[in-house]
Parts: sequence; structure tokens; C-alpha cells
Amino acid sequence: MRSEGYAAPLTLRQRLANYLVMAAAFLAVGYGFIYRDGILSATFPFVNREAGITARYPARWLLEEGGTRFVLRAQDPAALPFKTTIQLQLIPIGSGARPADILDLLDIDRAARLPAYRSLSRTPTVLPGGQRGQQMIYAYAYIDPNPFLQAEPITVRALDLVVLRTGQAVVITYEAKADVFEKHKHYFDAFLRSLTF
Repeated sequence: MRSEGYAAPLTLRQRLANYLVMAAAFLAVGYGFIYRDGILSATFPFVNREAGITARYPARWLLEEGGTRFVLRAQDPAALPFKTTIQLQLIPIGSGARPADILDLLDIDRAARLPAYRSLSRTPTVLPGGQRGQQMIYAYAYIDPNPFLQAEPITVRALDLVVLRTGQAVVITYEAKADVFEKHKHYFDAFLRSLTF
């Protein structure tokens, strides 16, 4: 007569196989997280010997160099409809210039160019390399220039860091859609940590 619900005890080999399968699964998941993190945090070097600037920007981002308004601009092509942007520009300055003066100049320029532009805050800051500067957070409405899309304006939040060096102001800008500003800010922080000038 057969007993219902009775299972034969597992042999030592079966128990060992179960433990090894669970350990292999945990190792595979752990390796996957490490591999994913490595891909997401991968960077490419940027070197501009003429300007004396080196930095690292996210590997999946598009790089544009040497525009009339900037030394470098890196944009995330996956962040649509507004591409998260890190930009670095050099502005010639006189001997008595202060970071606040440069922010005033940027305020005037942007108020004329950007719809619904508002400067939100200004604070002194220190870059990871030890340089002292001024930080400004601002917002504006991005309107797609394509008239056929008929999309709603997008609220963009941005941050400027101004640091002075001999005869130049280094302006480092981070722009992102307002709802992902904090989420994508780690890219900007990593860029700042790698920046030397």
C-alpha cells in the first residue's frame, strides 16, 4: 500500500545540487547588477589642449565640440523630448570681474532668448577640484522649434557653475527636463569630478 504525501528524503548529492544552483543564480544576478552599473556609468574622455580642459562625459551621449557659444556640449539622445545637456563654455573677462557679474550677464542674455526664463537661486560653491565659484539654478520653458509638432512647452530646470581663471570665466551648465533634473544630476556630478582646467 502506497502512502500519500510521502516524499523520499533528498540525498546528499541532490541537496548539494540545490545549493549550488541557488548560489549560481545569486552570483549571476550580482554579476548582472555590476555589469549594468558599469555600462550605465561608462564614460569617454574629452581633451581640449587649446583651452586646457579635460573631462569625462557619459559614453552613450552625443558630443559636440567647438561651437561658437561653447567648448563642449554633451547631450543624452535617449532623454526625449528635451535632451539632458552638459555644456562648458569660456567667456573672456576683465581683471575686476566676479562670478556674480558673469551670472548677471547670463541672466540678461537668457531673459531675451528663453521663454518664461526665471533665475531661482544663487549660492557660492566649491568644485570637487577645490575651485571656488558661484552656482545659479534657473528654469525656462522649452518650445520645440518644429511648427508641425504642436507640442506643449516643456519646463526645463538648469544649473550654472561659474569659476574664474586667468582672463576667463568657465561656465559649466547642466540642463534637464524639470521632472528628471534630480534623477539625471549624477551625470553632471560625475562630469564635475572628472573636470580639470
